[in-house]
Amino acid sequence: MILKSVFTLVLGASLLVGCTSDKSETLRDIKAVDFAHQASDVPADDNVIYGKLPNGVRYAVMHNATPTKTAALRVRIATGSLNETDEQRGLAHFLEHMAFNGSKNIPEGEMVKRLERHGLAFGADTNAYTSFDQTVYTLDLPDVSDELFDETLMIMRETVENLTLAQEAIERERGVVQAEKRRGDSPAARAGRDNLRFLTKGSRIYDRLPIGVDETLASMNAEAFRSYYEAYYRPENTFIVLVGDIETDYAVAKIAQYFSDWQAVGEAGEQMNAGTIPLRGADIGYFTDPDIQTTITLGTLKPYMERADIADNRKQAFIDGLGNRILNRRLASLALEADAQFLNGGGGVSSILKTAEIATLTMASRPENWANALDVGVGELRKALKYGFTQAELDEQLANSRKGAQVAVQTAETRRTGSLAGGILAGFSGERVFAHPSGSLQRLEDYIDVISLDEVWDSFKNQWSALDQPLLYLKTSEILENPETQIKQAFEAAMVLEIEQNVQEAQDHFAYTDFGTPGKVVQTSRIDDVGADLIKFDNNVLLNLKATDFEKDTIRISVSIGDGSLSIPVKDGALNSLANTMMSAGGLEAHSVDDISRLMAGKAVGAGFGIGTKAFFISGSTVVSDLADQLNLMTAMASAPGYREEAQARYAKYIESWYPTLDSTPGGVASREMGRLLRSGDERYGLPNQEALLATTIEDVKNWISPQLANGQIEISIVGDFDKDEVIKQVARTFGALPERTLGHKSYPEMTKLVFPQGRKKPVVLSHSGDENRAQLRVHWPAPDGSDIEVNRQLNVLRRVFSNKLTDVIREEEGAAYSPSASRVGSRLFKDYGYMSVSLGLTPENVGDMGQKLAEIAEDLRTGNVSDDEFTRAVQPILENLDTSMESNSYWMSVISNAQTDSWGIDNFRTRTAAYQNMTLADILPIAAEIFRADL
Repeated sequence: MILKSVFTLVLGASLLVGCTSDKSETLRDIKAVDFAHQASDVPADDNVIYGKLPNGVRYAVMHNATPTKTAALRVRIATGSLNETDEQRGLAHFLEHMAFNGSKNIPEGEMVKRLERHGLAFGADTNAYTSFDQTVYTLDLPDVSDELFDETLMIMRETVENLTLAQEAIERERGVVQAEKRRGDSPAARAGRDNLRFLTKGSRIYDRLPIGVDETLASMNAEAFRSYYEAYYRPENTFIVLVGDIETDYAVAKIAQYFSDWQAVGEAGEQMNAGTIPLRGADIGYFTDPDIQTTITLGTLKPYMERADIADNRKQAFIDGLGNRILNRRLASLALEADAQFLNGGGGVSSILKTAEIATLTMASRPENWANALDVGVGELRKALKYGFTQAELDEQLANSRKGAQVAVQTAETRRTGSLAGGILAGFSGERVFAHPSGSLQRLEDYIDVISLDEVWDSFKNQWSALDQPLLYLKTSEILENPETQIKQAFEAAMVLEIEQNVQEAQDHFAYTDFGTPGKVVQTSRIDDVGADLIKFDNNVLLNLKATDFEKDTIRISVSIGDGSLSIPVKDGALNSLANTMMSAGGLEAHSVDDISRLMAGKAVGAGFGIGTKAFFISGSTVVSDLADQLNLMTAMASAPGYREEAQARYAKYIESWYPTLDSTPGGVASREMGRLLRSGDERYGLPNQEALLATTIEDVKNWISPQLANGQIEISIVGDFDKDEVIKQVARTFGALPERTLGHKSYPEMTKLVFPQGRKKPVVLSHSGDENRAQLRVHWPAPDGSDIEVNRQLNVLRRVFSNKLTDVIREEEGAAYSPSASRVGSRLFKDYGYMSVSLGLTPENVGDMGQKLAEIAEDLRTGNVSDDEFTRAVQPILENLDTSMESNSYWMSVISNAQTDSWGIDNFRTRTAAYQNMTLADILPIAAEIFRADL
């Protein structure tokens, strides 16, 4: 914990307005108070200190030391796109961009660079977003020094009051904003926007999308920006959150130091709302495009009702949600059946920006099956309305809710700083109390056991009481001759189909709890500097343990099995694709995925299957009380996988629905083709054609993976807050009881050969069928493989230098792309294969010019035209993250994974700090010269 002293005694009660409330009084209107807890009987988390400066700036501060010596700063301005005029559409978001483009005391282009010099990476630690009703600036601070607080709070003060908003800077940034809009303008996005337009018809929502419209984005000038900025960036609209390893008095004093003398300019702008969605009779919408997936949505409208955040309303909201959760659970179960007529479905009730209460049920299907999918969704909805729910269904949802609340309490002491800052901000924005998990659990326990089926049913029927005035919206690639008539007829047919009451299923037991005689430990050792214990069982199962206190009561588990994708019997991407789905959705021999969800209700248990290059992985996390169940499930996944036909049927339906949409965007085409192109046609990479994807069978997957699971090496890594003896006991009982395993990995020489393609002066041109104004330029340079730890680090820094140059030139100077990025690929397993690459989202007419700019940047790197400052901005975020990463269970998992069979993680841990601290610009220039050679 870092202790700070208050910087001056003057900042006492005379300056700060207290924000406690007398709970004995009648609850007040939320509009009459500064914070939601002042108008609620729900107690706020007492670790958070709220306050208000005399000029109207409100704040919340909190001490939190997970991770230590870090902090999170959030500044929210209560304005977004709803406050724009017709001529300003998109201005709020555009203005957010301008916050990084010059202020009174920070020249244009310097704000991000200053933060990078302090170790904040652009995008990762420095970001912002704009919505309909708020603009939020986020900074994650890698240390809690006075210097960094002074720097970041000064920058935030500059942002809210002193932006230059010069016309020249606006012109340079205009292209970036247009590029961001262009990036999100895919057929699927257009379909989503049209769906929103249909559902919110009559409100201001669709006409005030934060991204704006082309006409205003192209024409807004400095005067418009200044007018909006002064009207809405004001103290009374500002809320500051500061959470971290600092004392709250210090945090309050710092906020006051930088914001207390801020005074607004001119008249305050009117806070505009989204209006209301007028209730209307039955209505039908339809959107078609050959490159979108199909969904049919049933909706109903009811007037919006304001519900204050008080305990009774939280209870009612919980009950309101249960019926739809059960409906969604039923649909999820039906979707897993081999003959399901739909891919997935679900719904609920929302109140979009307080415009109306909208109940929606959306079903996704193949294009030709939308009417059948509607039959299923409407049928399940009608069944629930007519017959209600079973006690078993309700018990499952209640058990999961209780467990979630219990886990939140158990892990509360180690909540992460960034997550807490986000939670406090979200509570303030939504006029909800940010409560401690213990209070939430206590309130739940007060009523969860007396919630009745009738209560849930009555609430559900009330939510769907406007079903006689349905809103029906179909988006699909299928062209209907008479869409309104066809959609209406399909709904009417669904409403008269015969339905039967669901039968309550008996609760059986999980079949996999006894795996034989527990294994015996035959070897132990300890790595002192890592704090890890290495154990070997008599069946050759290996166990690596690292106890931490970073996530209270939480245990992370990763099981490495066999030889992964290297063991694939043929170079076939289709087999790999089906195997990924099959092993995750195939369940177990005795239980389907649906069975597992039901049997594990009320437990923090779950696991996923992954196919790595060198091994297969079963990964999951749990809490201490559920460790035995977690290991039962994971061991069953390794010893009794299901390979179920319904998993392949579901996979085929998904491929048939999704694959045709790949042509709609540059990124989709690239994801299909680039993997093979960069590996000289190797069929394991990229995506095969649709016919090949559908031709692979369950038997193909089983023949490949079953021998690996049955005989392959097992190495288990466990990190978290646990008792070592208990973990060893549970692993001995489960994985340790399996038949003897082989040790080591097989050699696959043909599978580890990759060939980077020959360079070309004429680029490969791939075409897409989407917006003709969208293009993507990708350039790749051969680079070292990943076999040398130190070279890997140098390449990591070089990639960051490259990315920063791309941002400086392509984004900031040229305004041509929203998020130009550099990446690097290199593995120890593929000798002499690796590459450095760039991806730029552009307009077609910009490709040539930006290709030239890219060549100039590459030439700068080749010739060593890199400044010390550019190197510092790249390496400093890495240095600042070194200590923080060591308070992360995910980092320690990377260190100890395979510690008994591969020393890479341990070696990297032992040398990385000194290596990065001692690295200089001179270390990376020779690699840059080699990668960006002029003759390539």
